[in-house]
Amino acid sequence: TTGQDGNLWFTESALNKIGKITPTGDFTEFDLKGPGSPAGITAGPDGNIWFTETGRNKIGKITNSGVITEFDIPTAYSNSLGITTGPDGNIWFTEYDGNKIGKITPSGVITEFDIPTANSKSIDITKGLDGSLWLTEQFGNKIGKITTAGTITEYNLPAYSTPQGITTGPDGNLWFTEFQA
Repeated sequence: TTGQDGNLWFTESALNKIGKITPTGDFTEFDLKGPGSPAGITAGPDGNIWFTETGRNKIGKITNSGVITEFDIPTAYSNSLGITTGPDGNIWFTEYDGNKIGKITPSGVITEFDIPTANSKSIDITKGLDGSLWLTEQFGNKIGKITTAGTITEYNLPAYSTPQGITTGPDGNLWFTEFQA
């Protein structure tokens, strides 16, 4: 993700680090406090970089200088993966094993919303042009939409699509990958 500092930030899951690279190619790495397997990453509205910690059941944020703060996800073993900044100024994330979508304020308050389809295994989330957040439901075989108020609507996909990644394209449409289509 591109930070407000003009650098590109990334997760290093296998090394348990958050990294950044400058436009001139200089790398800096920051160690997490414990084994956390960072996965998704996004630039937050507060100037920090936010990331999911799959193995530690936390959401983390890191300042441009490398100070890391972590927040516990209320649902145990939720396995958070995707993360994005919402149109409401909060950070939204998926809970793959928790079957929920989480919202965290820049000050660290977490609210969770249940996905209607049981065992849907949500992987990724993105902000849509309609002011909602859109998510993939891999095992639910659906694309979901959650409003900033927490209302979830689900859309069925053709059999065995198993959607994974999702993003809003330059054409304004939502684009997603299908693992087994």
